[in-house]
Amino acid sequence: MIEKLPKMNYLSAFEISKRLKKSEKMVKFLKLSWLCLLILPLLFVSKSAEATHVMGADITYKCVDTLKFEVTIKYYRDCRGVPFGNPSGATRVRCATGGTASVSLSLDNIKEITPVCATATGGCNPANTWATGEGIEQHTYTTTIDFNSSAYSSLKNCCTIIIETGQCCRNNAITTGAASANFYTYAQIDLCKAPCNSSPSLTSEPIGILCCNQPFFYNNGASDTADFDSLSYAWANPLRGWNQNIGYSGQYLAYNHPFTAYYPGSLTPPYTNPNASPPIGIYIDAETGDIILTPTACNQVTVAVIEVTEWRKDSTGTYQKIGVTRRDMQFIVKSCPDNNPPEIDGPYSYSVCEGSQLCFNVTTDDQVFVPPPPATAPPPDTVTVSWNRGIPGATFTVINPTARLQTGRFCWTPQIGQASDLPYSFTVTARDNACPLNAVTVRSFRVKVKPRAFADRDVDTLPCGVYAFDAIPAANFRGTPSYRWQILDSNLNIVIDRKIAKFYSTGAFLSVQKQDTILFRRGGKYIIQHTINNSPQNCPTTYYDTLVVPPLLEANLSLGKDTFICAGTDLKLEPYLTNATPPVKYVWSTMGIENDGTIIDNAVTKPGDTLDYFILSVPAVQYDTAVAIYITDASGCTSEDTIQVFLKANPKAVLPPDERICTYDSILLIPNLDTAYWIEPT
Repeated sequence: MIEKLPKMNYLSAFEISKRLKKSEKMVKFLKLSWLCLLILPLLFVSKSAEATHVMGADITYKCVDTLKFEVTIKYYRDCRGVPFGNPSGATRVRCATGGTASVSLSLDNIKEITPVCATATGGCNPANTWATGEGIEQHTYTTTIDFNSSAYSSLKNCCTIIIETGQCCRNNAITTGAASANFYTYAQIDLCKAPCNSSPSLTSEPIGILCCNQPFFYNNGASDTADFDSLSYAWANPLRGWNQNIGYSGQYLAYNHPFTAYYPGSLTPPYTNPNASPPIGIYIDAETGDIILTPTACNQVTVAVIEVTEWRKDSTGTYQKIGVTRRDMQFIVKSCPDNNPPEIDGPYSYSVCEGSQLCFNVTTDDQVFVPPPPATAPPPDTVTVSWNRGIPGATFTVINPTARLQTGRFCWTPQIGQASDLPYSFTVTARDNACPLNAVTVRSFRVKVKPRAFADRDVDTLPCGVYAFDAIPAANFRGTPSYRWQILDSNLNIVIDRKIAKFYSTGAFLSVQKQDTILFRRGGKYIIQHTINNSPQNCPTTYYDTLVVPPLLEANLSLGKDTFICAGTDLKLEPYLTNATPPVKYVWSTMGIENDGTIIDNAVTKPGDTLDYFILSVPAVQYDTAVAIYITDASGCTSEDTIQVFLKANPKAVLPPDERICTYDSILLIPNLDTAYWIEPT
C-alpha cells in the first residue's frame, strides 16, 4: 500500500537564489546596525568631550529705577568646544528664603578676547562654531528684571535676591578637579538695604593665560562708578549648583589656593610674599583685588573664583553688605619661550586731600629674555598701557605713544565730599607684542581721598577796636583740630607793628588758639587769615575774612620813633591824639635799663589826669629808658605809645698836658676826642 505524502511547496531555482540574496542583505544590514550601535556611543562620548566648552562667567547688574535692574551675563567659551546656546533655561531669579522666577535672556554680542599679537589670528573664526581652534570667546546676554512687574512681583518683598545661571559643562582640559563638571554661578542683590544699587563693573577681560615660572599680576578691574560703594575681595568656591562646591585635586590645591605656585625651601601655604622676586605663594589683596603669584606647573589648567562684596554705610555709619558679584575664571599655565611678561612699576598707593590735585606717572618695563648660548636674544618687546577709567573725572594720558615702553600720566582732583575711608582704585593694563600670544599684566592703583578740615568763623565786635574770634569746626570734622590766626593788611602783608593790632594771647600778629581777641589801635581794612588743620589727615583749609575797623582813639608821642637825650638837658614829650572823646586821662611811665640790659620798673613815674606833656630830665635819668603814655578817653577807649630814650654822655675834649714855650715859638694842640660822637658828613 502506498501512503499518500503531504503536499509540499517546491521553490524554483530562481526563487531560491532570490531569497538567498535577500538573506545576505539582511545579514549585512544586521552587521551594519550592530556597528552603528557600537559607534554611536563613541560619537556621543567624543561629542561630550568637545562640548565641555565653558571657561567661566560673571553676572553684573545696573539699577534702572527702584527695584528695576538691567542684568548682564557674560559667558566665556573655549573655541575648541561646541557652540553656546542661549542659557535662558538655566537662568533664574530666586529668593534666598524660597521662590523662583524664570528669566529670558537676549544675546547682545559675541567677541573674541584671545590676547593675540597684531600679526596673528585668533582661534575663534567663525564665531560660535564647533572646534575652530584655541581661543576665548565672550558671549554677552542681557535682560531686565523689574520686581514691580507681574513676572517678578512675588519676589518683591524678598530681601536677598539671587540671580543664577548655569550650563553644561566646564572645560574637560581642567587638570585640578573641575573637568566636565556642570557650571554654575550667581550674583546677589539686597532689595531691602539697597533697592536701587548697581554692582561693580568688571573692566578687565578674564584672559587667564599665565607663563610658567614667571610672575603673574592680574586684577579684575572691579569699579563702582555708579554708587562709589566700598568693595572687598576674596577667593570663593567654584560651583556646579546652588551650595554645591567643586573640590580640587593636587597638593595644596583648594578654592583659596587654586594654582601650583612657587614656594622656595621649606615654605608652604598659606605663606605669601607678593613683594618677593619672584613672588612667593598665591596672594590676593582684599582691598584692591590684585592677584599675584608665580605659577610652577607648566601644563596646569585650573579654575579660580573671585568674589567681590559691596559695602555701604547705613544711617549709623555701620558698613552693611548690599551685594555680591562673582567672577568664575579658567586659567591656563603655559610655557612662554623667549618672552618675559611686562612690568608695571609702583608705587601703587597714593593719598590726596579732597579738593586738591594729584598727578603721578605710571611707568612700565619689559626685560628681554636672554636664552643660553649659542641662541641670541630676541628683539625687545614694545609695551602699551591703558586704564579702565575706574575713577570718573580723572584722566590717564599716554605721554609718548611712540615710546617702546609707554608711560601713562594719571591726574585727578577729587571734589569736596569725595573723601572715603576706603581708597578709590583703577587698573592699568600693560600688554607686550609677543607672538602669537601677548603677555598681559594688570595692576591696581589706590588713591585714598582724605577729608578736608572745615570751620565756621564767629566774630564778635566789642567796643574800642576789640574783636573776639572763634573757630567752630564743621559737624563732620575728622581728625584733631589745630588753629592758626594771622592779622594781614589790605595787601595781605602781615601786620608786624603791635601799635596797629595784636592778639591778646601773644601780643603779636599770630595766635594758635581756638578763641582769641584782637586789639586794633588803628582803623582801616584788615584781612584775618585763619587756617584750620585736621591731624593726622593734614588737609588744612585757609580762610580770608575782611574786617573794616572804624577810626579809633590813637595816641602818638611827638618824637615819633626812638630818640636820645644828652646829659644835662631835658626832653619834653607831648602826645598827639586822634579820634578822642574828651575828657582824656593821661598816665606816663618810664622804665630804666641797666648797662647789662636789666629793666628797672618805674624808675620814674609821673601820673596825672590833666598832664598832657611829660618832661624827662637828665638828672632823674641814670640809664637808657622807655617812656610810655596810656590814654583813656570819656568813652572808655584806650590807646598807648612807647618810645625808647637812650642816655648819651656829653662829649669831652681832652687837651695835652701843660706846656711852656718861648717867645715867638708855636705849639700845636690836638684834643683827644675819643668820647665824642662823630657824625659822618653827608
